[in-house]
Amino acid sequence: MIQATIYNNTIGNPFFYTQYTNVCVDDNFKVAPVITSAVISGTTYYFITFPYFLFKLESTETGKIKYYTRTGSYAAGTGVDKHKRYIPLFFYYSVSSTLTEDLSASQLIVGTDDFPMGFYNFTVYQTETSGELNPANATATLYEAILNMTGSDNSSDSLNFQDVKYKEYTTNDIDTEKVYITNTAV
Repeated sequence: MIQATIYNNTIGNPFFYTQYTNVCVDDNFKVAPVITSAVISGTTYYFITFPYFLFKLESTETGKIKYYTRTGSYAAGTGVDKHKRYIPLFFYYSVSSTLTEDLSASQLIVGTDDFPMGFYNFTVYQTETSGELNPANATATLYEAILNMTGSDNSSDSLNFQDVKYKEYTTNDIDTEKVYITNTAV
């Protein structure tokens, strides 16, 4: 399972945060990946430039689906052999309703009625075309997992995007057989 902590970014100038996930997709490639490298400040970084990736994020609560991609290469790690197995895939997210979602740039709006905090079916596909958003055109399914988006409970008020917390109580003066759930201030 992938854990994604979602932070509040509606304070001040809204922007997109980055959510990284290391996944193992190497065993499922249908073509040999094209990997390039670059040395930056003495460290060698590896990048996958082909094939391309298409992502599916499906809310288990609402059944709504977002397909997104990102054009260009994906960082495949540092070190000599790390690029052969684990790839840090990512998407950008925001909870701000003032931003515009761009699925071809992996910029997603989350924390909404259609895409709330909670569990998602997360799938990574291999595609032959950059910017492909149709899974019917995928040549392989590389990775499937559950992704859990939870709101941040960071102590900073500006970053806190915690889901509503509830407190159970049973003292209601008259009927002690019922249980009531009420919202508590965070």
